Amino acid sequence: MRFLISFLTSFLLVLKILNASEKDTIKLQLKWRHQFQFAGYYAALIKGYYKEEGLNVQLISGGPSVSPINEVLRGRADIAIFDPNIILRNSKKNPLVVLATIMQSSPYVVLSLKEKNILKPSDLIGKTILADQDQGWNIVKATLLKEGIKEDLINIIPRKKDSEEIADGKADAVVTYITTQPQRLHQLGLKLNMIRPVEYGVDFYGDVLFTTKSFAYHNTQVTDGFIRATLKGWEYALAHEDEMITYILTLPGVKEYGNNKAFLKVEAAEVRKLIMPDLVQIGHMNLGRWQYMLQIYQQLGIANKDLTLKDFIYNAEDRSLSKWLKPLIYLSIVVLIVIVIISFINWQLRKRVRIKTAELSAEIESRKAAESLAKRNEQKLKLAIKSANIGLWDWDLHQQRAFVSKDWCEILGITYQETLNQINLLHYIHPDDRLNVVKSFLRFRNSIEKQQIVQFRLKSNHGDYLYVMASFTFGEQISKHIVSGIVINIDTIKRKEFQLIKVSEELLRSNNELKKFAYITSHNLRAPIVNLETLFNMLHLPDLNHEQVIIIDKINISIQKLSNVLNDLIEIVSHQIASENKYPVEINLEEEFVKVITSLEPQIVKANAKIRLYFEENVLFYPKQYFESAIYCLLTNALKYKSNDRNLEINISALKVENQVVLKVSDNGLGIDMKKNGDKIFGLYQRFHENIEGKGLGLFILKSHLESLGASIEVSSQLNVGSTFILRFNQFD
Repeated sequence: MRFLISFLTSFLLVLKILNASEKDTIKLQLKWRHQFQFAGYYAALIKGYYKEEGLNVQLISGGPSVSPINEVLRGRADIAIFDPNIILRNSKKNPLVVLATIMQSSPYVVLSLKEKNILKPSDLIGKTILADQDQGWNIVKATLLKEGIKEDLINIIPRKKDSEEIADGKADAVVTYITTQPQRLHQLGLKLNMIRPVEYGVDFYGDVLFTTKSFAYHNTQVTDGFIRATLKGWEYALAHEDEMITYILTLPGVKEYGNNKAFLKVEAAEVRKLIMPDLVQIGHMNLGRWQYMLQIYQQLGIANKDLTLKDFIYNAEDRSLSKWLKPLIYLSIVVLIVIVIISFINWQLRKRVRIKTAELSAEIESRKAAESLAKRNEQKLKLAIKSANIGLWDWDLHQQRAFVSKDWCEILGITYQETLNQINLLHYIHPDDRLNVVKSFLRFRNSIEKQQIVQFRLKSNHGDYLYVMASFTFGEQISKHIVSGIVINIDTIKRKEFQLIKVSEELLRSNNELKKFAYITSHNLRAPIVNLETLFNMLHLPDLNHEQVIIIDKINISIQKLSNVLNDLIEIVSHQIASENKYPVEINLEEEFVKVITSLEPQIVKANAKIRLYFEENVLFYPKQYFESAIYCLLTNALKYKSNDRNLEINISALKVENQVVLKVSDNGLGIDMKKNGDKIFGLYQRFHENIEGKGLGLFILKSHLESLGASIEVSSQLNVGSTFILRFNQFD
């Protein structure tokens, strides 16, 4: 017994020594300065996900002079973030391993000032580009080579700062990130053109996690724990954007670099587009797409022909024999403990048998009750499946036998059989959909995903095709030869979707044609009207008799009316065309209202008006130019339609309701008869007080602007009491 206790103590000491290395600090090198691009790592750190895995992780900020690959190879970092160029830096001498892919699409783009007129890759010939070999240049280079453009036709200079260098005239374009740099340049008042490699067939991964092969496989429990915690952190960060933005603003250099909440919100939206969390599992990658990227590099001469991806993607199951040492030690300890326990309790065995017999009888009764409950639940499940029009199926790939449910057969209109030998399920799939289904199935078999969902059309016995949605999942993970899934009849939904798309396309086409017609008509009519006015002015009225003068005057009045109508039409069309480019910025409501009120001070004093401001919410994200135009329109209308029986009072308030800022502008002016004119207020040429000058265009244009920008306006009014206009602005925090 003493020997066993001594042996157990020794094993526990060895176990403690083996686990000690897991507490060492893991240094993670970021690709750039602190920003939302790395929100998932911050979340994993501050929410304790790394700690839960027994890891101590230190985040190291990057910058223009920091190469993540060099930091890892020189031992200053353990894991780092880079882009698909990691393929080109992999070698037999320094083998690298990719752990996970965070961005499913590359963020690198080519930005240039609008006046440079660089719209496509060929426009870069003869131009100067700011680029860095470790910051996306090879992705752009692959795009140029695919377009048949040689690298030596372009002048490449190193990028020392951010993208604002193109504003200084040092270069014509810059290779940079779409997540931050376009909005940074927009804030400088610059208008941009953008070239995206993905639009020219270069669709690469974005940010990827990598490390050395020796670090990845030294302790796979540590590596697996780091990956799990990181992906969990990204899930949390994308679900709690505001919380992470608030934390990022506390990090060193973030505010000093000019970042604020609005900037990080836009960056977060762009990062989400690249990660695609609603379509692809975060961190997903597969060998096929890496092979596709390597082939492009090899075809274009960027990578060596003998370069391979062997052992390039991390696989926790790929361990050397030494990795089994710790599990064997654990197993030995367990066996030893079992032997000690058996020796200790042997003399109590008979007594425990009697106790266990009683417990077993109770368990049998419990199992009977559970089986009865399970049977009832099974019946409920079958009823739910049948009601939802769902079919179930299994496919044994080795024996080529399919096991199908009655619901499946009912969907296809075929006779039910318990098993279908030598069935070829592809015969039921529409010819145009077969290739997509096969590709999806092959991706599913070759990837680490546990489930795949695909939509296609199935042929019924009646000869028609039904739209269905089916899923693949392996029923037996060890051999992976039994594929299971469900098929859902979505034919009615899909056909309704096609109808809606068709209607939407028709409406969009009609709207565009209407705009074109109004624009062409208004401008083509300008020349004839000007000619008529010129010809009229050439008439010598003294030479005409009285009757001719009367006719000529009527012609002149008609010309002026037609000219006024045309001017109004041009104004409306120009407003609609000008409103196509809108960029929301952060607006201080009180400052904007004070600015407009100051510009209207003479009219306010003349009207002896009092204006009161009540702002519970003082921040709005909206295009500034259009907001100023909106409040100017509402205040001038209140001044124009004031009552002569009382002093004018205007009350303005703003508050936040869920994800909307609600702005109210109330006055005690003449008001409008809503029963008579309620449906005409925002119409074209609608005027409700004949003794006051106006064209009836202001509210029409105001409503058009607001609705085109995702906002809305409504009004409540009472004749001789006053009016209240309510504007609702959608905010996306």
